[in-house]
Amino acid sequence: MAGHDHDVPRPFRPLRALSDAVDRLAEHADTWSTPRLLDEGLDLARDTGWADAAALVRVRGDLVVPVRRRPTGTVSPVAPVPTHWFPWGLATVQPDRYLMVPDARVLQVRPGGRTLGELGWHSALVLPLHDRDGGGGSLLLHWRSPHLTWDDDRGRLLRTLGRFLLDRTAPDRPITGSTPMVLPAD
Repeated sequence: MAGHDHDVPRPFRPLRALSDAVDRLAEHADTWSTPRLLDEGLDLARDTGWADAAALVRVRGDLVVPVRRRPTGTVSPVAPVPTHWFPWGLATVQPDRYLMVPDARVLQVRPGGRTLGELGWHSALVLPLHDRDGGGGSLLLHWRSPHLTWDDDRGRLLRTLGRFLLDRTAPDRPITGSTPMVLPAD
């Protein structure tokens, strides 16, 4: 029977479940509000990576700016930063597929700002979201406890999800109805 996991080899079943979840999200893209679509998508990314938080950022000119984060109400591990500095002053690394930082506690949220460790975050992942025009953004995952590795089998689908979410948002204005990304004073 098509669509059931018994047709999918066991090692690929989690990828099939993620693919099906992304398909369901896309089916609701025209009926859900943008904030709900972003929340559902970021929750899916967070759950897929067993992460404590997920955030979507967009490249806007010379800045990388937060679009949305989940869960709301937590201290934000992302802030508007210059593109030449993103991520966390490690821009010279120039991640193409992903950048996994198992111990990200010393990395600053913004230049001269508080560190991820000071905000309670231990590990971090960046999944770059490139578009044809050289812009795009990134999907970020954060963990409060050590997360030592990233299996990029899910990364391709998560990058597709991230690009889809960016495409559903207007690049020149914040998401209406979103919780503002309040950053603690340094």
